[in-house]
Amino acid sequence: MLIICVSAGGSPGVTSTALGVALSWPRGVLLVDCDPHPSQAVLAGYLRGVSESGRGLGALAESYRAQRSDSSGGLLEQTVALDDGSSPQRRFLPGFTHPRSALLFSGYWERLVGQFDDLQAGGIDVIIDAGRLDADGLPSALVERASTIAVVTRSNLPALATLRLALPQLADATALIPASPALVVAGGGRPYSAPEIARQLEMALLADLPWDPATAAVLSDGAVPPRKLTNRPLWRALRDLALQLGGRPGVRGRRTTRGRGVIS
Repeated sequence: MLIICVSAGGSPGVTSTALGVALSWPRGVLLVDCDPHPSQAVLAGYLRGVSESGRGLGALAESYRAQRSDSSGGLLEQTVALDDGSSPQRRFLPGFTHPRSALLFSGYWERLVGQFDDLQAGGIDVIIDAGRLDADGLPSALVERASTIAVVTRSNLPALATLRLALPQLADATALIPASPALVVAGGGRPYSAPEIARQLEMALLADLPWDPATAAVLSDGAVPPRKLTNRPLWRALRDLALQLGGRPGVRGRRTTRGRGVIS
């Protein structure tokens, strides 16, 4: 199973969403930073400054250029642990470290996806943090293998207006595959509700993630976890989303009918 998390722009919480889902995933999982805009958000944030030690997509590109093995074992050598190593296995593949790295990687997506296929055959699913869409869109090799494309957005008008502008690009990218983009609303009701947004955009609603700054800071900044972290609203919502996506292949959320009044 391959899940893509992406945003239309800004900072709506796409990395925290992808990370939170990975930490609650019911099976072995690899979280991959494919954001074309380098940030090192997971390493510097949730993992509190852990060094990639030369590992990541850049090192993979070097191995591809050197014609070394494309085995899934070689891929896992480029990852770091997301947790203490307990079962199920949760790993993280660091992303690009230079603004032009994504462009230089453009010829290698098929090889990377082939390694993802090997991982999935061995019981390890893949969650992609694709960051925000740019002019080049999502790599087609990733889109073609995706079982779900989760589009993360905040519920305010600037975020929704930006998302509406990106919808034609998303529709074109997914026109020939089963996985239609579906919404994850971060902080629904601030001010527009998640169902209202989904109706206006005519998209399925995967999740309405509650406003929970203390939990979000753990995921984004590596903040000290509040008491009973796993019982907090955002953590529970992310766990439910992980079980929804990981437990039932092909789930695309609740389809809504068109409404009015949010954006035009």
